[in-house]
Amino acid sequence: MKEIKLGLIGAGTVGGGVVKMMYNSADFFKKLGLSVVLKRIADKDASRLAGLPTGNAIISSNAGDILDDKDIDVVIELVGGKTFAKDLILRALEKGKHVITANKALIAEYGPAVFELAEKKNVSVNFEASVGGGMPVIKSIREALAANRIFSVKTIINGTCNYILTQMSEKGLDFDTALEKAQKNGYAEADPALDIGGGDSGHKVAIMASLIHGGYVPFSSVSIEGITEITKDDIDFAKELGYCIKLLGIIRKGEDDDLVDVRVHPAMLHKSHVLASVSGAFNAVLMEGDAVGPILLYGKGAGEMPTASAVMSDIIDVARTITGGAQKRIPMDYYRLDNKLEVKPMDSVSMRYYLCFRVLDKPKVLASIAAILGEYRISIASVLQKEGGAENCVPVIIITHKAVEKNMQAALKEIEKMDFIKKKTRLIRIAGQAY
Repeated sequence: MKEIKLGLIGAGTVGGGVVKMMYNSADFFKKLGLSVVLKRIADKDASRLAGLPTGNAIISSNAGDILDDKDIDVVIELVGGKTFAKDLILRALEKGKHVITANKALIAEYGPAVFELAEKKNVSVNFEASVGGGMPVIKSIREALAANRIFSVKTIINGTCNYILTQMSEKGLDFDTALEKAQKNGYAEADPALDIGGGDSGHKVAIMASLIHGGYVPFSSVSIEGITEITKDDIDFAKELGYCIKLLGIIRKGEDDDLVDVRVHPAMLHKSHVLASVSGAFNAVLMEGDAVGPILLYGKGAGEMPTASAVMSDIIDVARTITGGAQKRIPMDYYRLDNKLEVKPMDSVSMRYYLCFRVLDKPKVLASIAAILGEYRISIASVLQKEGGAENCVPVIIITHKAVEKNMQAALKEIEKMDFIKKKTRLIRIAGQAY
């Protein structure tokens, strides 16, 4: 039995979890007919390895020790970032080593360079942990659902945002207080911009869209809007109307569509929607295939052991690839710069909208708003006008029928010029009621 030797670079939260799982998995690997050994661990801060069951692994602070070791078959990159990590991965591939990574930003933004080199060197790159933590999202798309045309994905794929929105909804907190609580409980980074701004979700959605549609969806082409503008009033009004607010990643491509619709933004979900019950730091991915119908993956999208679990899945896959002699068991040759998929412009997307206007409490205001919306072919489904408010300012809430984004933005630009508008209008897209 060939002994497969691993080199782990980065022993932080996830790396530490991998070390623990490797220590406890010797008998499991034997049952699978695999001999897998963690030969080397590199981390610039060796103190992070204190107390970890490193066994006979050689420990150093230099990642080059792993790259230069000819016996290492597989390099596990868990340092994160897009500069040092990119260099590590490309050097490992150049030396003919298989790579496992949890680096979503790197795959989303530099995937073509990584996969093209892997194809050239006849080795594999596995990245299950880059999307959805412990949920088998990548494996489901690349293997379990490979025979399906997946035409729709709705996903809550960032635990930080979902935790914040849940706290605002269930505890009545404002955004800043909910964010502070998320940081205190370890659900948000000290600098949460990538999470709350939607970038983290954007990386994951770009990867999923690329895998589903057989080409490269550039991260830069994904329309992204975070949750920083969501207010407690938005949450309360949504509840009153029978909705909840979630940060959604959406991937859609109908059978007759030329372009793929890929976007991340806050969305109102009807309370009966299956994703409406996804609360706290949990994630979920709802996919619809032409053969299988709707499939829901639900679980912890981050954290030490859930993400380490995904890395272990990749270790098993790579080990089987090596022992089976099929170096490219799941080819990634389509993920190339010259195979970019064109993304549908956000301006041309059609959906329903929630609009909250803060206006002077006087006659003919609603009629004026309705007239402008009508000029841009936007039909009103329902209206809710609230009483009271400071400075004679009241909220007027409108739910529209389906309208084109470009028309909606143009109408709001006209409405915002009216002297009865007291505050910036709130717009939240409505994601539908199905499933």
